[in-house]
Amino acid sequence: MVTFSVAPGLARTVPLVEVLKLDRIDRDLFRSVHLFEVDRPLYGGQVMAQALLACGATVEPDRIPHSLHGYFLRRGDGARPVVFRTEVDRDSRSYSARRVVALQDGEVIFSMAASFRTIVAGQEGAGSEVVVTAAVEQCPVFVPYSELALEIRAHDWTGRPGKSHPAKFWARPHGPLPENDPLVHAAAIAYVSDFSAGLPYTVGTDVLGPSLDHALWFHRPPRWDGWLYLDYDRGLSAAKRGWYTGSVIADGEVVASLAQEMAYR
Repeated sequence: MVTFSVAPGLARTVPLVEVLKLDRIDRDLFRSVHLFEVDRPLYGGQVMAQALLACGATVEPDRIPHSLHGYFLRRGDGARPVVFRTEVDRDSRSYSARRVVALQDGEVIFSMAASFRTIVAGQEGAGSEVVVTAAVEQCPVFVPYSELALEIRAHDWTGRPGKSHPAKFWARPHGPLPENDPLVHAAAIAYVSDFSAGLPYTVGTDVLGPSLDHALWFHRPPRWDGWLYLDYDRGLSAAKRGWYTGSVIADGEVVASLAQEMAYR
């Protein structure tokens, strides 16, 4: 029998690894464990991170995520479990491809394709340098509108009218992540990558709505020890949609890049 943990309404005192925990209920089926006591929308970064964990549980342990592409299709309910159904597309000598859908009430709320690769060394280069100009100690604590299992220190709202969300910020998870588990570290980075947006909160009379789709690429083996720095560009908006990109930086290196599109209403 599965026992669900219930948070007292807020995630801020719950370790991130507990929020993301899954139970395997069949070979290709998984179910979320952590529930919220109050009625609240399911944070998109949570379902995306758990979908990545479900996919990763079906590949060989020597393969780590290098990319994911997901679509947010329906609003999820944070007070109810989510079932993740995975599909094996291909396993080659170096790469593994997976698909996964997240379901509530028999309906798909999120779908994703993910790719995994064996760890290899290769020549490195960068098109442009991302410079961190403020130490985490110099940045004030930022409390998001929706409670997350993260501590966030806002750095900059450059070009963002109303300063609704920071365009540059530091983040660290509540509680430690497993020492030698790159899949969990990758899922944690996916969790934080859905936070905020590099766009103004309003465009004319339109108001920023839900996430539509999200892509994330890991350039190095995922590792999140201490603080990560996220740097979003301003992006663009058109046809009731807003799009932006961003970089995830650890110890001065870009470990991941993201792109996200959101709806305007």
